[in-house]
Amino acid sequence: MNNSTLPRWLASVGVGFALGFGLAWTIRAPTPEPEFAHPAAVVPAQAPAPGRAAVALRAPAAPAPALADDASVDALWEMALAPPGTQAPGYDAEDRLRRLAQSNPVAVRSLLQRYDNTQTPQARELLKSVLGTVQTPEVIAFSTRLAGSSNMAERKYGFEMLQSLAPDSSEVRGLVKRTLATEQSPEVLVQALATLTSGLASPEESEQIVAQLKTLSQHADPAVRSQSIAQLGQWDKRGEGGERLVQALSDRAPDVRQAAIFAIAQNGVRSEPVKAALMALAADLRESRDVRGSALQALERFSLSKEEYARFAQARAQLLGM
Repeated sequence: MNNSTLPRWLASVGVGFALGFGLAWTIRAPTPEPEFAHPAAVVPAQAPAPGRAAVALRAPAAPAPALADDASVDALWEMALAPPGTQAPGYDAEDRLRRLAQSNPVAVRSLLQRYDNTQTPQARELLKSVLGTVQTPEVIAFSTRLAGSSNMAERKYGFEMLQSLAPDSSEVRGLVKRTLATEQSPEVLVQALATLTSGLASPEESEQIVAQLKTLSQHADPAVRSQSIAQLGQWDKRGEGGERLVQALSDRAPDVRQAAIFAIAQNGVRSEPVKAALMALAADLRESRDVRGSALQALERFSLSKEEYARFAQARAQLLGM
């Protein structure tokens, strides 16, 4: 995962903990008005020079007419892939295609059959967008098959599909666990981690997943570390990963430090080492404004001594004065 994946899991867990705070101001100097307004010079129309044909301006192509209510999958597919501006005003072929797939199993099978012949990224994204809203056994089985493929691109695509479908099943968790144990591609690992949903797993299964997350939280790729830490905040109900969260607060990647703060706020870790690490992070003038602000917000949930509160207040005043 690249560093842009953090918002993805922030949205998925639905936790109202805001990471970072502060306002950005954009100061613009007013544009000075001219002292006098000069009317534009009127240029008389001139005939074309002899021997030269006049250039005729072409009007833009008119949008295609809207399709009928009973338009076929093929027609909707072609229109959804057409260049922007070519659809009739107010007509959304992709949305029509999505609604058709949600109500028509034959349309779903037709779309699934297009996967092997769909080569362009735009077409693949359209297929994922449409099928990602169809939570049927057929689509879930298709996504699961891709996620277990020997092809790396297909595995990534399959896990992305499963995230949209969000099936909380032992079969999917088993596939994720196998992938976390054997996968070499950081991109696939990130997508597999994002597929995890902390639900009603057995204590034994939860322990297995927590152990895998603790291991992957030290992965060489920062995106894998970040996603692992984020998931650790959801799965670690016993606080077994508290030490790893403290270590992640000093990770060299800002996204990993943010993920650790979020995980601490989410799973309720309140140990003294965690509080001390957050305090050091909030007071570090070399740290980014977002990370320092997140650390301060997390500290609001801790019990602070008089001395600790003075340090907290000083760090907050410094941040607000930046």
